[in-house]
Amino acid sequence: MTESTRKLSLSLLSHTNVGKTTLARTLLRRDVGEVLDQTHVTREATAHILLSTREGAELLLWDTPGFGDSVRLARELGDEPDPLRWVRECQIDARIERARHSSYEAVKSVDAESDVILYLVNAAEYPEDAGYVEAEMQILTWIGKPVLVLLNQTGPPREEELAADEVRWREHLARWKVVRKVIGLDAFTRCWVQEGRLLEEVRDVLDEPARELAGRFVEAWRLERQEVFRESMELFAGELARAAHDEELLVEGAWGNDKNQAMKALAGRLETGSSEVVDRLIALHGLDGRSSVDLRTALADFATSAEKLTPERWGVMGGVATGLLGGLTADIASGGLSFGSGMVLGALAGGAGAAGVAKAYNTVRSGESARVRWTDPVLTRTATHFLLRYLAVAHFGRGRGGWREREAPAFWRREVNAAVESRAVYFRGVWKAARGTNVDLNAQRAALAPLLTGSARDVLARFYPEARHLI
Repeated sequence: MTESTRKLSLSLLSHTNVGKTTLARTLLRRDVGEVLDQTHVTREATAHILLSTREGAELLLWDTPGFGDSVRLARELGDEPDPLRWVRECQIDARIERARHSSYEAVKSVDAESDVILYLVNAAEYPEDAGYVEAEMQILTWIGKPVLVLLNQTGPPREEELAADEVRWREHLARWKVVRKVIGLDAFTRCWVQEGRLLEEVRDVLDEPARELAGRFVEAWRLERQEVFRESMELFAGELARAAHDEELLVEGAWGNDKNQAMKALAGRLETGSSEVVDRLIALHGLDGRSSVDLRTALADFATSAEKLTPERWGVMGGVATGLLGGLTADIASGGLSFGSGMVLGALAGGAGAAGVAKAYNTVRSGESARVRWTDPVLTRTATHFLLRYLAVAHFGRGRGGWREREAPAFWRREVNAAVESRAVYFRGVWKAARGTNVDLNAQRAALAPLLTGSARDVLARFYPEARHLI
């Protein structure tokens, strides 16, 4: 740490082509460097501001060249009485010896700038099969800075934790005292809460006064990410409140095509609103790209209130009356038409024909206009859909490029469904309160936000119990 400028430096270091620049893009939430599927793409160390405080302190993230022929480098340095001095004074022509030049530049940068080394390994490899690790651990030991080993390239999110991989690498690296911790942090599928745990580990391996400064960076990060989390849930709450209140009026006696048009209008607004919300969510998380929401609905997703009943429609209803006259409940729903009137039962019991039943029902509904709205289940399903999209965006690393839609893992769906179901009665209360006239949508949005926030927190805490305090 440089006391005069109040800076801390983290250096990404690894064997070549393990994913340093890709991880840097994800952590920084912007494109830096060059990402190609070939060795030694990064030729010189570059610093980027990862975090800053109001007081002007900066946390720097260094993207360094990758190690090339590590075994040769370790052998060369091992022959020198002062390995680091040899590296500082050695001049290598990059045009002639590109791999060797990259290795020396990496060591020079980390030796001169780094407070903590973030050493990436390929989690898909068994450590005993990665022959370069032994030589690179020897080089890191000569440098003498604290090392956090990051397991990269872990693959798509999976239900089981990375505990087995972490244990395997931790045991393999146990004899190297510079290694303080082994952490799973994939550049493509990491979640923001894992970044918080990384920063806490950085803080914990430092001595004072660097530790105190690192603690302030942790707090700055927490406030920044919590604000993104809050804004994400507010986005969802706003669209859900709008959808719950949304409705389409029907012309008196409307049936068939008019009702279909009303349902299409509702579906179109929800699809557009959902797309806009997810697009804003993507941008909020520092990603590029657009969503593609394809809303599929069925007749059961729509409810019709106060719809007028015509004699012709009663004829279409067929044998529904039989169940009523048999003593069943006076509440039948068919095609979105709700019956709940003793007057209708009286008309049926009195043997009224289709015209009489329609007249009795319409008398009950007099003064009301028929409206098509979303049902409670489809609104709850939309809340679940939003939370799954949140997880997808929160786990999408910028190093992967622009946002792309992917199928949510089955265990994500299971956990989100459980979290929403545990609050089902409260969601239904909001859906009911959002309908009708003179509704304060801000109040409904305010009621939905904590339900969505609590659901998302439950899920993240299940996936990352060690980071529960950060959520």
